[in-house]
Amino acid sequence: MIITIVREMLLVISVIFLAGIYQTAWATGNSGEQNLAFDVYLDDTLIGNHEVTIKRQNGTKSVVTEADFKVRFMFVPVYSYSHESREFWKDGCLEKIRTATNDNGDEYYIKTSHSDNALEIQTNEGPQLLEGCVRTYAYWDPELLNSERLLNTQTGEYQEVSVVDHGMNELVVNGITYNARKYRLVSEEATIDLWYTRDMRWLALETETKSGARLRYLPEMQTIAGIGKS
Repeated sequence: MIITIVREMLLVISVIFLAGIYQTAWATGNSGEQNLAFDVYLDDTLIGNHEVTIKRQNGTKSVVTEADFKVRFMFVPVYSYSHESREFWKDGCLEKIRTATNDNGDEYYIKTSHSDNALEIQTNEGPQLLEGCVRTYAYWDPELLNSERLLNTQTGEYQEVSVVDHGMNELVVNGITYNARKYRLVSEEATIDLWYTRDMRWLALETETKSGARLRYLPEMQTIAGIGKS
């Protein structure tokens, strides 16, 4: 059973990436630098963390994402996952990305270059050209919610998505109740629920495997203090 859940979780994780990373962060440093830190749970078990740093300057963004998950069964490791991504954005569109992923021993990479006003993506599966404004599963950017396709930053797949606005909901995060706006993002491989504050800061994420296990992102306690409950 645990192996089935883990295998399904791997698919969900690959869809979530992402490079996950946000126009609205909990902690803001100097010179336009912002930081996000999420705890990641499988059901009620903490399995790892996901951290993002965003730097903004003159209409551009550089984003660094690091994620590390470990799943254990009876204290025995059964699955590990690490992901690192470096993205560069200009005017709301992806300009360049480089990623490295180790999915329980299977390695993936993405790197890019520009070719004739298109973004050339190089992955394990070979090259592809993407035209127009390309976006990743960047939940930090509310413009994601208006997208029809998103780039999976683990596999390099350019996936069709749809988004449904579920309006305002109450969401409990670390024992605190927030009034949050809920969206449901649907792709061929997964359905992902997202919650944002009223001013569209990314608050939480949840998705479910076919076996009914829940994968959840919740902000770490030390990063949540400044978001407010309204």
